[in-house]
Amino acid sequence: MPVENILQPLIFFGFIASLVLGSQYFEGRRRARIHETIDLAIRQGQPVPAELLEGIARREGSSKPPTPLQMGLILLGAGLGLGIFGQVMGAIDLEARTAITGTAAIPLCIGIAFLVLDFIGRKRA
Repeated sequence: MPVENILQPLIFFGFIASLVLGSQYFEGRRRARIHETIDLAIRQGQPVPAELLEGIARREGSSKPPTPLQMGLILLGAGLGLGIFGQVMGAIDLEARTAITGTAAIPLCIGIAFLVLDFIGRKRA
């Protein structure tokens, strides 16, 4: 087995892992700096501005899950993009066209289901 067959997936998944771990690391450092600043202000007897605490609370609580409409539109776009990519690749290889276009049907159908779910939810409300 050539070394390239082993290195390519390792590099690909290593890149994805480095993006996720790197963003978590830098977010943790940012939070630690904010807490150190607040701790230093409290130790020196300075008042902590209410706006600062409200901003931190707002940012911590701002991670709401996406609505069905948002998920539906994202998956619909992903499915359409994959479908167009499959059609373009079909000019090069017919088997690639079939495989990619078939794969595009999965997020496309799930996106349509989310849009229907959102439509039904709005009618009931």
